[in-house]
Amino acid sequence: MNGAPSDPVGLVYRWTDRTLNPTGEARAVLRHVLKDLGLPGDVVSDGVLAISELVANAHEHACGPYEVHLRSVAGRYICEIHDGNPLLPTDLYLAAVPSLEATAAEVVSGLLTERGRGLHIVHELTRGQWGFQVTDCGTKAAWVALA
Repeated sequence: MNGAPSDPVGLVYRWTDRTLNPTGEARAVLRHVLKDLGLPGDVVSDGVLAISELVANAHEHACGPYEVHLRSVAGRYICEIHDGNPLLPTDLYLAAVPSLEATAAEVVSGLLTERGRGLHIVHELTRGQWGFQVTDCGTKAAWVALA
């Protein structure tokens, strides 16, 4: 079941394992909603790209149901990507966040690998303002803070 935006703050998009192009659909819906909220173009572009990466990861690596929620907190928007998997991907999160001890060569080497760059991109686009949390329902949500 796919959803369309009905309220700019709340449930924005919903999809299932049978949805053919959830990432593309989520990008289109989010671009529309974020523009309607009056966010600057660069915030919309960076936010849509970061969120669509998390939508793609949820669709590929977790089970449904899947939902994208947008909420306003202290003058900023937080976008959450919910899936049915209760396990937090701590190892993926730690791999995406460069440690203070990482050398430039290690960082570049990691970015040149064929897969696994998506969370690095999310980290850069959100300036480190993203993560994962367990929801009240006992499932997982990835989140990003939009400027």
